[in-house]
Amino acid sequence: MKMQSSTLKKNTRPHWAIIHPFQLRLQRGIETYVWGLTEALAKTGIEIDVITWHGPLPVPESVKEAGVKIVTMPEPRYFESFFASFFYLTQLLKNHYDHVLVHFAGYGEGPSLNLMHWFKKPPYSVVFHFPPNLVPHRYAEFRRWHFDRDAEHLIAVSNSTASEVADWSGRQVDVIGHGVDSSFFCPDAELRKKTREQLGIPDDALVLITVAALEERKGIQWGIRAMQAYPSIYYLVVGDGPYSDKLKQLAVSLNLEKRILFLGFQLDVKPYLAASDLGSLLAYGEAFGLVLLEYAAMELPIVTSCHDPFPEIIQDAWGTIVDEQNTVMLSNLLDELSNPEKRQSMGKSAREWAIKEHNWDEIAAQYRELIR
Repeated sequence: MKMQSSTLKKNTRPHWAIIHPFQLRLQRGIETYVWGLTEALAKTGIEIDVITWHGPLPVPESVKEAGVKIVTMPEPRYFESFFASFFYLTQLLKNHYDHVLVHFAGYGEGPSLNLMHWFKKPPYSVVFHFPPNLVPHRYAEFRRWHFDRDAEHLIAVSNSTASEVADWSGRQVDVIGHGVDSSFFCPDAELRKKTREQLGIPDDALVLITVAALEERKGIQWGIRAMQAYPSIYYLVVGDGPYSDKLKQLAVSLNLEKRILFLGFQLDVKPYLAASDLGSLLAYGEAFGLVLLEYAAMELPIVTSCHDPFPEIIQDAWGTIVDEQNTVMLSNLLDELSNPEKRQSMGKSAREWAIKEHNWDEIAAQYRELIR
């Protein structure tokens, strides 16, 4: 009987959980990352549970097809973080996970994992998608619940964020970047034409795009200001957020409102990427910027600010780093990239880089190698 029990255990697939409360509520880089990673890990044979809160957003069909299990907390009217602690604890006790990946501590993750010391605490790792200098309160929550000490691995999505986390924690921090589905994000001439027609954009117009939350730190205002010196460019702004009204007021004050299209939150950003010629992210306070991979996979040359982590990511063959507040430099760059042959060459290099360095299969393999 002991041999049979041992054999059954060896044949059991690894069972991991990824805890992320906002997976069905928001669609930022971190949520996109979780869907991509879970799908890729499931394809390697790991049984994956995504433990999340109730929300209106759908689970991607490809995630369902990969066999990922979505475990949703019933929706309490108040004190979600309080109820989440007991919900997570129940799942941890019930499923005996081989490993758990968490991204926060203050939404119930900290108390539930701490309470597990009375039982058998599962090994867990923390994945950092934000640098300490941007959200110090998040790191205070990690420290409060001893995540900096008790986690099996600390993982950051870029070297610059890893360096900050290492200074904060005094521990080794592993770096595993984002991935992109290059079979979905790929150039589509027919979709490009259709979307431009729907938006009323001429075929020969140069189109800049930013996909981001509309916050001041995302730097969209600098792209708008640079447009003053370049009368034939359109700007697609995809996203929503607290800085939306100020950006729209800026566009009106500069008489650019007809060429700046504020498209709001979009569940599917591919049509707008297909319609574009250049991808922009003039932000600060980023840990990686997953949208850069989507730009690259769509063969868009990329323009970023000079802030971390962009210097470690951007390559001259397909991207340019600028002082985002220097509107003259930015305007000159837009003029330089109006050359379609130059854009085509850079775009192809960008896609080759994304496929080689940031495909989800490779990212999943790095996680499996780290978490044995």
